[in-house]
Amino acid sequence: MTSSKILLLALLISPLLTIAGPKGKFNLTVNVSDQTDGQVLVRNLTRPLPDTANIVKGAFVYSDQLTEPTPFIVADMYNHYQLFFAAPGDKIVMGLRAKDMQVTSLTGSANHAIFMELINAQEPLQKKAQGLQQLSTMAGKNQDSIQQAMNSINQQLQKNFTDFLSKHGKTEVAAFVVYSSLSNDRNISTTIADSMSRSLSGKGASSFYGKEVNKMVSKLRAVQVGNMAPDFTLPDSTGLKNYTLSKFRGQYVLIDFWASWCGPCKSEIPFLKQAYSTYHSKGFEIISVSLDSKRDAWLAALRQFAMPWIQISDTKGFNSIVNDLYHVPSIPKTLLLDKNGKIIFTDLRGPALEQKLGELLK
Repeated sequence: MTSSKILLLALLISPLLTIAGPKGKFNLTVNVSDQTDGQVLVRNLTRPLPDTANIVKGAFVYSDQLTEPTPFIVADMYNHYQLFFAAPGDKIVMGLRAKDMQVTSLTGSANHAIFMELINAQEPLQKKAQGLQQLSTMAGKNQDSIQQAMNSINQQLQKNFTDFLSKHGKTEVAAFVVYSSLSNDRNISTTIADSMSRSLSGKGASSFYGKEVNKMVSKLRAVQVGNMAPDFTLPDSTGLKNYTLSKFRGQYVLIDFWASWCGPCKSEIPFLKQAYSTYHSKGFEIISVSLDSKRDAWLAALRQFAMPWIQISDTKGFNSIVNDLYHVPSIPKTLLLDKNGKIIFTDLRGPALEQKLGELLK
């Protein structure tokens, strides 16, 4: 995996909205060195779907209307891809080897040159880290020395990243890099996210991805102990009744993010049933928010597991409205709220939930 792909794991995130504002055209000419015909996908990452470009006599052209420097990918039909940046007015010429989807050259994009500063700094270190990881699996190797070397590499990677943001924090490229980093670190703390967000200024902060960074930081705060849980309203399985989180003030409430396809989520159901049976009458409620995208699968799971507490969903998967409010990159995810709606514990698994409720509801 190339460094651009490592940074571009944000591709796996839900599609974002299209940028609005004044537009300018950019043009892309791609010379394909190893293929005279065929098709390639080109996608503006702020849009949900790619465009198809036809290779004719070893080349293709592409253009788009942009409002600001924007990340794109060029990809084959097997999801092998490379990232590049384009801006209004750019005239980009790219060399492409289609067989392994490698960009062999690229000119005409000042923003892509900025992005490559980070890639070129990080890539040798990432290759060293991969080599050390392979070494660590071999018998007889000194694990302490390998770990020390890994720590040193990680420190240098972090320094390179910090230096890049210090130098380019006013750019849209930096905003995308920060957004990608926040999106792909499932355990990132609010403190680190805040620090990364503050590294952006000017166009970096006001850009499309700069605004997405702000949203991400807000969502991270929404799952931190000590913060108030954002309010939301979702329908039950009949679609006839809506439930609003704030209506349950005065009770201890567990928000349970789950889905019918999630094995670890289903493994938690017996523990939830036990806690609910013991403490519901004493002021405890569970609100299970399904992140299913298939309504039939959700309803089938409700019938199968017969959970007696509140079950709600808009069946939009990870595009649910709750994902605009809460940072839920993976499930199961639970938040225990006090009687005022403040988050007091997160991710109480197995018997830990019932034990904690025993302390709270003596």
